[in-house]
Amino acid sequence: MKTLKKIAKHNALWAVVAVAVIFAVWQIAYACIKNDYILPGIGQTLSQFFALFGNGSFYVALGNTVARTLISFAVSFVVAAAFAALSAVCAPFKATFACIISVVRTLPTMAITLMLLIWSSPRVAPAIVTALVLFPMLYSQFIAAIEGVDGNLLEMAKVYKISRRDKLLKIIAPAVAPEVISQVGAGLSLGLKVMVSAEVLSYTLNSFGGMMQQARLYSQMPLFAALTLMCILAGLLLELLSYLLRKLVGRWQVKEGADVH
Repeated sequence: MKTLKKIAKHNALWAVVAVAVIFAVWQIAYACIKNDYILPGIGQTLSQFFALFGNGSFYVALGNTVARTLISFAVSFVVAAAFAALSAVCAPFKATFACIISVVRTLPTMAITLMLLIWSSPRVAPAIVTALVLFPMLYSQFIAAIEGVDGNLLEMAKVYKISRRDKLLKIIAPAVAPEVISQVGAGLSLGLKVMVSAEVLSYTLNSFGGMMQQARLYSQMPLFAALTLMCILAGLLLELLSYLLRKLVGRWQVKEGADVH
């Protein structure tokens, strides 16, 4: 326990150092450029940052963007899990679908966004683009996790004639879940980044990306920088929630492993 506390304090210390370095470089660059329309100062940005919390439209925009991100991630997660399960039991399907995944992975985000704007609306297009970007990554994570399940455990399940339900819930799921859950934070952060980028390109109203596009069009660079900081903070919060979820899954894994024995 003491070792974990020391590691946490050590990581927190270096995180503070990293933030300090970033702000120092920012301030030096601002002093060199001396142009608020190119790079706003830290004071102006922080002033706009805290002013956002008193703006009702900001909460609506942020809520819409985060909600769309979570929905896109959830859809991609479920679909990726289903196709990974099919790939695990059918080798021909796995080989065929691998080619499809490669094509989806290489699709240009900007081109897909512009194309979807013709077929759908500025609200729907960013969600579809985000789901398409996340799906190949999640599918690959599921496949890697399934292939990493200990074969000895599966053989043991056959020898002791463990039911399919118990095999799924007490052997495969606890083995796969930590590996997949450990990547949820990165997936959500990536999803938020893609969502905001697609919203900027689509000029989605009442969205975080829409606010950034509007700030750029009106040359409100301090507000633009403040929104960027808020986007980074939102991504970090999503990763924190993923970390807490991973801790819960770890406890469940230990409990289920004890039940099997």
